[in-house]
Amino acid sequence: MLRVHVLSRISQALGVARRRWPGLAASAAMMMLMAAGLGTSAPAAAPKAYVGLFKDNAVAVVDTSINRMLSTIPVPTGPHGLVITPDGRKVYVSSDGASTVSVIDTATDRVVGTIEVGPTPHGLSISRDGRRVVVSDFGGNQVVIIDTASDRILGRVPVPQPHNSAISPDGHLAYVGSQQQGAMALIIVDLWNRTQIGAVPLDKAPRALNMTPDGQRLYFTLAGSDALQVLDTSTNQIVAQIPVGASPHHPIVTPDGRFGLVVSQGPGVLTIFAPKTNAVIATVTVGKLPHWIATSADGETAYVTNEGSNDLSVVDLGTQKVIATVPIGNAPRKISVQPGPSARTGSAHPSPVLMAAAFTPGQAVHAAADVPGAVRIASFAFGPAELKVAAGQRVTWTNADAIPHTTTSADGRWNSGPLDPGATFSVTFDHAGTYVYGCTIHPFMRATVVVGN
Repeated sequence: MLRVHVLSRISQALGVARRRWPGLAASAAMMMLMAAGLGTSAPAAAPKAYVGLFKDNAVAVVDTSINRMLSTIPVPTGPHGLVITPDGRKVYVSSDGASTVSVIDTATDRVVGTIEVGPTPHGLSISRDGRRVVVSDFGGNQVVIIDTASDRILGRVPVPQPHNSAISPDGHLAYVGSQQQGAMALIIVDLWNRTQIGAVPLDKAPRALNMTPDGQRLYFTLAGSDALQVLDTSTNQIVAQIPVGASPHHPIVTPDGRFGLVVSQGPGVLTIFAPKTNAVIATVTVGKLPHWIATSADGETAYVTNEGSNDLSVVDLGTQKVIATVPIGNAPRKISVQPGPSARTGSAHPSPVLMAAAFTPGQAVHAAADVPGAVRIASFAFGPAELKVAAGQRVTWTNADAIPHTTTSADGRWNSGPLDPGATFSVTFDHAGTYVYGCTIHPFMRATVVVGN
């Protein structure tokens, strides 16, 4: 079995060499590989990527050397957050349709443990040393700190409706995005003493966030803002904004600090910028509704999950081009990649801090057009937040945002399903009463229809 594995890896390495140098003879390629030590001993397997498939209730496993899905791992309903340990041995997956975090052994690609954390866990982040995982327990209004050596809970810290988080390089602090309506903020948590030590108030709901490798800046996105926010962590002040396109979601900085990356869900692009100057270098068209980003350990390749087109875009950051598109399953969201030698360059680099967690957040009220019975969905809010109509009147929702939303009643009376940008949905209200509704994709979005006699 070992010989078969070795021959398989040599064959893959030969393929990579001949793709990089077209016309290279097989014998010459083999000599190059042997000179590098690849022809005489078993090289390390290429890193695997792990992708949460939100609608399939599974995690997809992808071989990054051939950009092909190998298998899926069943997990509880709604895999939301996903991180991998720096040694690449364990993957943690939160399920927001349950109350658990699943632990996957990457040697066998099986779930080997389950941790009860609380209702509706959203995003996950992991410390650089791999010792702590922070869980944003949205339904429990708390963050939960997990010890990865024992997979036991070390402590809990109250945070209203936490969505995603980012951990400082020394593992001391976590910035947690709180989406509580009327009190949206970045909550600063001391992970060592397990207490809140500060907050950065926001006027819009925080979405995804990540730190630079040196911890000096925090990049984060806001629902309803088309700019990436830049926070100076020494002062906790927003010092810059980078316009990147409609509905930006997940930002990340490559492990070497060379590139900053962020996806914009409206136009379906990956924006590449220079962290030192915050200047945009390039934009790369990826798939529909891009959600999350991971990079190879050498910072040469980015992997972008596309929730709307059910695929994975593999982007060469040097040439700023998509080099592969991988069909991946239904609603891919979070992704993490094992550290290790790059499948393209063959060079090993220090493992990146790969964060993963959440889905989309929101904002406050926007006024609808002055039309009776009209509700406008914009900037992750229903406008007006309270609509008053007479019995027998028809109410029409129009999605003016760049990404899908739903209008779904709390008591199950109606459910539009996902409304694409520009789509409408109508309900006629025949009976007096107060009807509470929201968006099932973005649960912080809430509003009411009040029907008079």
